[in-house]
Amino acid sequence: MKSVSEKPPPKVNLVLVNAFLTNSVVLKGLIDYLSHYFQVHFIDLPGFSRAIPPLPEITLDSFARYVEDRIASLNLDRYLLGGISFGFAVVSRVNADGNCRSMVGIAPYINSRWLNLGLLKKTAYSFLVDLTIVFNLSARLWRHRRFHQIFNWYSDYPPERIKTLLDQMEGRTFFETARIILRHRGACQFHRKPYALILSQADRTIKNAPLLRLFEEQVERLKILQVDIDHYPLDISEDYFHRRLPAEKVEEILHFFQ
Repeated sequence: MKSVSEKPPPKVNLVLVNAFLTNSVVLKGLIDYLSHYFQVHFIDLPGFSRAIPPLPEITLDSFARYVEDRIASLNLDRYLLGGISFGFAVVSRVNADGNCRSMVGIAPYINSRWLNLGLLKKTAYSFLVDLTIVFNLSARLWRHRRFHQIFNWYSDYPPERIKTLLDQMEGRTFFETARIILRHRGACQFHRKPYALILSQADRTIKNAPLLRLFEEQVERLKILQVDIDHYPLDISEDYFHRRLPAEKVEEILHFFQ
């Protein structure tokens, strides 16, 4: 019989990196939910949160070096390393040390070829983003009232979340990262570790079929979980993630890694 004073086993450390257009403020509901099962160490990429200044040079590799430094500062003896969407492209370039036991990809972004985005839209977005960067308009546009109005008109997000994103993100980081997402065509750098791949049939942003084939070809030990979470959900409460990523799914991940 266990002693009444016996402590429960420590939670597994989960280092998680944000997606594009999100941060720890927006994803507080997800963090709170996962914290029931993991010791969550959420890393906001520079420029995605007001608390973290943007990088001088915005590239996948510079983001990866930042994540490496943050992980080193956490001084974790064992951890899982995960990325949400664009965050996965970043963690795939991290030099994961021996203390990183496994990888987690949540609706992972690999490159622009697997964006569920038509050629016309992709070309138009790329042109507008390039134009903004070439003429150094990022900061001015980000603060401009008309841009805020367009953002509200185009996005399905509720106004309060758009305001949070515009307040939290830095304009140059937004446009430079958008250019990476729209133009990056490099291969994914897989680590020689077990992977959990979390996909959603409700995802309208990422092409699931080629993504699934790639992971099955490249990963020796792979756990696939199908859930029902939108890529950019309108409801970001803890209850939403509890319903769409039920406890038994999380337990499957824990059992796989242990």
